[in-house]
Amino acid sequence: MKKIFTKTLACLCLAGIALTGCEVNSKQTSIEKTDVLLTKSTTSTQSESIAKKPNIILILADDLGYAGLSSFGGQGIHTPELDKLAEQGVKLTNFYANSTVCSPTRTALLSGRYQQRVGLDHIYFHCQDDVGFDPQENPSLPKILKNAGYKTGAFGKWHLGSGEAYQPKAHGFDQFVGFLDGNIDFISKHNTESEIDWWQDHKPSNKEGYVTDLLNDAVVDFIDKEHDQPFFIYLPEAAVHVPMQGPNDPAIRTDDFYVYKVDGVYPKKEYMRRYSEMITSMDEGVGRILSALRKHNIEDNTLIIFTSDNGGEPVGVKHGKVNGDLRGHKVTMYEGGLKVPTLFYWKGKIAPGQVNTEPMLTMDLLPTILQAAGINYSGEQPLDGVSLVDTIFNGVTLPERDLFWMHQERLVMRRDDMKLIRSDIGLELFNLAIDPQETTNLSEQPQYQTLINTMILAGDNWQKNTATGVPASRTIGEKIKNYWPCRRDLKAFNENKKYRWQKGQAVIK
Repeated sequence: MKKIFTKTLACLCLAGIALTGCEVNSKQTSIEKTDVLLTKSTTSTQSESIAKKPNIILILADDLGYAGLSSFGGQGIHTPELDKLAEQGVKLTNFYANSTVCSPTRTALLSGRYQQRVGLDHIYFHCQDDVGFDPQENPSLPKILKNAGYKTGAFGKWHLGSGEAYQPKAHGFDQFVGFLDGNIDFISKHNTESEIDWWQDHKPSNKEGYVTDLLNDAVVDFIDKEHDQPFFIYLPEAAVHVPMQGPNDPAIRTDDFYVYKVDGVYPKKEYMRRYSEMITSMDEGVGRILSALRKHNIEDNTLIIFTSDNGGEPVGVKHGKVNGDLRGHKVTMYEGGLKVPTLFYWKGKIAPGQVNTEPMLTMDLLPTILQAAGINYSGEQPLDGVSLVDTIFNGVTLPERDLFWMHQERLVMRRDDMKLIRSDIGLELFNLAIDPQETTNLSEQPQYQTLINTMILAGDNWQKNTATGVPASRTIGEKIKNYWPCRRDLKAFNENKKYRWQKGQAVIK
């Protein structure tokens, strides 16, 4: 596999913006491909892309680990529609979520900034109406796109604040179908507060149906309605977050029974059956979206991005190696908790069959989308993310930069291939170039002490200059009991009933 770069690729224009790098004759990059020559259709549609802003579809899976797609090595699952996007676009194999849990990554995605800048230390709780990601105080991608003439729709999980000031409408979404909390029952729509949490056009609804199917229906309807003007679709999937339910499974949460998660009670076969069906429903939705684009002849003017908010759950790691060979899982700061499968697809604009190994973060998506759409960011708050347009479309290597992750008392820094984890268990240093599974801790070896001290100082400076609120007050490595404001007497609520797996079926008694 050759690593090459051509001047022809570097001079591609999108939506009226000349991409940087056109003066380059040759540059070795981390994009591997067998053929990087632009197709005739790419050059012939440049004038069309200049004349009309592209549609943007951003799909964010929930708790989908690095090996959550068959094109990323998933076991026992089939994702033919998403695999086609990988084959016909670019597969990003070194893409990281901004956090190891959901709300922080979503904040980074919509703001283009580290989530610590808004004081987010963990997640937003549905029982608190007075906290959330504030679009009045921070950059917000849908608001920027709406102001630039886009029709905007959000379809799925929100989890950025349940109060009216933080809901999708406040962020500039013309339409919202989905739920506000962090997860819901895929059948009954009961959230973590044991209440129906389903919204249709920004209004509470009790519409029946399997959550993923309802989201797919809403997205297709939106495309049918808005196809004659630029649109932005944000599709934060409910899958594959707990509770684990396929389309034909019964409700787990009901009016008189609540349990947060039940995946731990399933044997491997049952877990993987449910997991596979959830993935299949999501993948089929991608196929329906592509059919809708082709129906209206707008596929070649639509950028599709697929990624996930963090790594897979521990039970998924146990039963299905949902993170592949990577160490760790959701909530941990190892690669399995942070690295996620990511795809870019744009028919005729992105050369097919690419594999890009540049380190990237979720917060890079906002500046990338704005550049692809020909929109100059003019907000007061500087962005932390960088545009990926040159590396995705042109093959240009990204500038070197330090990357940071912080979740409560843990702070991670990556410099080149060296990754330093600081937590309550001490220091861990890994060389990802030769040890991607993070099996060998180098922190005690004498030759790395200068580097470690330098990285600790850089991390401290990053926290000081970036974090506000609780993250700013954290002492790295000092673990304190988490504040959980939504505790309820579930034993009384459930009247001592429990969820069990007995004789090949689920029972509540």
